[in-house]
Amino acid sequence: MKYQLTKISLAVSLLFTTALTAKETTNPAAAAPKVDVYVVKKAKEAPVSLEYPSRITSAKDVTITARVSGVLEKQLYTEGSLVSKGTPMYKIEPDIYEAEVASKKADLNVATVQFEKAQKDWERAEGLYSEKAISEQDKDTAYFAYLSAKANVDAAHAELQKVQVNLNYTNVRATISGVTGMRMVDEGDYVTVGTALVKLTQTDPIYAEFSIPEISKLKQKYSLANGSWKELQKAKLQAVLVIDGKEYEENGRIDFIDTRVDNATSTLKARAVFKNKDAKLVAGEFAKLKLIGVVSKNVLFVPQKSVLQNPLGTIVFVVVDGKVAVRPVKIIEASGDKFIVSGVQPKDVVIVNNFFRIKPNTPVSIDKTINAQEK
Repeated sequence: MKYQLTKISLAVSLLFTTALTAKETTNPAAAAPKVDVYVVKKAKEAPVSLEYPSRITSAKDVTITARVSGVLEKQLYTEGSLVSKGTPMYKIEPDIYEAEVASKKADLNVATVQFEKAQKDWERAEGLYSEKAISEQDKDTAYFAYLSAKANVDAAHAELQKVQVNLNYTNVRATISGVTGMRMVDEGDYVTVGTALVKLTQTDPIYAEFSIPEISKLKQKYSLANGSWKELQKAKLQAVLVIDGKEYEENGRIDFIDTRVDNATSTLKARAVFKNKDAKLVAGEFAKLKLIGVVSKNVLFVPQKSVLQNPLGTIVFVVVDGKVAVRPVKIIEASGDKFIVSGVQPKDVVIVNNFFRIKPNTPVSIDKTINAQEK
């Protein structure tokens, strides 16, 4: 990661050094320059925002198909519109299916009448047999006729239900809530069972898929705010999407982290899920994803404005016994307006301004401690 650091020109440094030396020579009692300082606090845990490229994907892509055959009478939606589950999408001609329903209803009525007759015949035969007025064979004939009629009613009910289902299928409805694609057929086309009509894309919720590289190094360097690396699914990691430099309005949550590293890429596949009620996120677009919930432990902070770049490397100026000293530092991470660094110690007094009036081993006067109220 590149950081914007204050650069101290060697020529300017020499110029100010010469000027200060001359001034000290002519005016030995010159006042020490005033500086503001930051006192390094004891090491603590710090949240770390890890960034990865991600791709927005839909939670579901469903193709609506015809479930009965017939002429497509009417399209009932607008292409590209958001529809809810159950919304009517197409109307397939229902005439033949309505006729089949009427026919099966008539069959059911016939079967019902025959059943009622067989039931009375059986009741009558059962009474006559108890009075020894008919033979056992006649009784059995009536009984099995009754069972057969009852089964015929059940079969007629099933046949009616089947054709009723087919009639209902002439009203093609959305199987999920989502955004409609371009139509795949036109009104007036003859469709058969399985003909693709239109695609629906679920946009709320919506996914952001990404890959975590070098997971073993990540585990060594950082900890999790909740849980442990061994139980990533319980870590309750969150995510922030950044698109065109702007953060998406709602944080997402990590709902999937693979348990195996992809050998081809040495990465771990992961996915975040985001609410997308207004369809602001579009499947297929790319975004930067910030992983939230990872922390660095036992870290030290200094203000970004205190970290300088000179020909010798990255440094901070500190006050030791009233004089300026140099501390080489290494930047580990940025955290807000501060850097996490190594090279300083708790209670170090770091200078944050007036750099061109100070030089090593010269006295300074502390004007203000900018983090005096921090704990």
